[in-house]
Amino acid sequence: MSMKKAIKFTLLLSIAICIQLFFIAPIAKAEQKTYMDNEVSISKKDLIILLEKISGNLGSDIADIGNYANADEEYIKRSVEKLKGLNIIDEHVSFANLYESPKKEEVYYLLAKYIGIEAAEGKTAFIDDEKLQSWSRGYIKELENLGVIEGKDKSFEPGKVLNRGELRDVIKELFLTVINTSQNFKADENNKSKAFIVVNANDAVIENIKIQTPILINQKASNGRLRIINSDISKIYIAAGSQNFEVQLSNSKLQSAKSLGKNISYTNLGSDGKVEPLPNPEEYKPDGRKPVKRIIKGSRSNGSSDSYFGGNNQKENKAQSDKETEEKVIPQDKGTAKPEEKKGTENIAENKKTQSEVLPKVNEGTPNEGKKNSAAENLSEDFIVLNEHLYADKTLKYKAVNGVTLEDKALIGLKLSGENNGVKLNVKWEGESLNQVKNAQKGEYMLAVSSLEDLVINDKNYGKVKFIVKIIIE
Repeated sequence: MSMKKAIKFTLLLSIAICIQLFFIAPIAKAEQKTYMDNEVSISKKDLIILLEKISGNLGSDIADIGNYANADEEYIKRSVEKLKGLNIIDEHVSFANLYESPKKEEVYYLLAKYIGIEAAEGKTAFIDDEKLQSWSRGYIKELENLGVIEGKDKSFEPGKVLNRGELRDVIKELFLTVINTSQNFKADENNKSKAFIVVNANDAVIENIKIQTPILINQKASNGRLRIINSDISKIYIAAGSQNFEVQLSNSKLQSAKSLGKNISYTNLGSDGKVEPLPNPEEYKPDGRKPVKRIIKGSRSNGSSDSYFGGNNQKENKAQSDKETEEKVIPQDKGTAKPEEKKGTENIAENKKTQSEVLPKVNEGTPNEGKKNSAAENLSEDFIVLNEHLYADKTLKYKAVNGVTLEDKALIGLKLSGENNGVKLNVKWEGESLNQVKNAQKGEYMLAVSSLEDLVINDKNYGKVKFIVKIIIE
């Protein structure tokens, strides 16, 4: 090879390596810096700047406490008012004097409220728990429940004034990383942190989180997607103002979610490349109903992906659900549809007719008397329709203003575990309330869904199934 060709080959190889390095997604890790201001006491102004940095509104490193990223005092005052509007700042912590030093208790309280966690009941494990104020204890307890902070045999020192070095330790304790741009955060094998991952980007990827790490999705991530790969996530918190966002799991687990956002969807990417909707992991708590305690697990495709909501053993769930399905218990009366009230004798008669619908009366009479209701003979409660309207109490919930579309092809799963084969089947919807549901009339309804094809889940053929679906239209 001539010298000229050798130089040309070396240049091309160098360019190729540079291009390859450029396209490899960077890992989001905080820079290791040495700070000279560790002994400087923090101010409430510093705390507001920290919250703005965590939100992605200010660009500098969140650990660089003294760097205000050109934010002036007017900016900080506007931020205070905005945080008051979100009820993150309340009457318990005054920001009348921005140069006053906050107490340690106040710092944790505000950060916990910013994240969106709810106060837990009971005492913390800190040996000086009695020194905590009643308004802060529950939030600090919940951080302890999440495993983010450890209180056993330790003092919390709620009245202590933190310096910048100590605030940096708090940041490290509560936040594993803050993703502000398109990044692939891949945890290394030695990572044992249960701190929050904060997502401000609308196209981030999180990979290899194995210790049930919680995630906070901020408003700046709206109109995007977060893909979670090979990870174990304890809970996702979606901040107020977030909207049009997809959480996609790939060979991952998510126990639950709390959302203050709008139009948030959850999907599963199977090993075969198919994307299927997952049940909404947020607890459905309508007025007058008891909070749902158990969260439905997500779908599992024909591939090797084992994504699901909840942390129970899948084999145990499968065995139990198969057993319950084989028993085919005739469902109990679930109540009647509740359309909007009408006045007049004609409408009273109409309402009585609605209340005598066949489907809600699936267990008419006493089974021990040997009677079988023909309408209930082939109905089951062992299956669910899996779509974006499914909530944790196993109901399909719709907004009347958005209308109701009953799909002709539906993804059917086991009610106990949510397991399914990832394939939509042709289905038929039946019931005297069918037109009311299609017309999006507010109320609670029971419809029957029949699969027109055999349902096969985990190599078990359930045949053509017919089951009850509860629908709530608000």
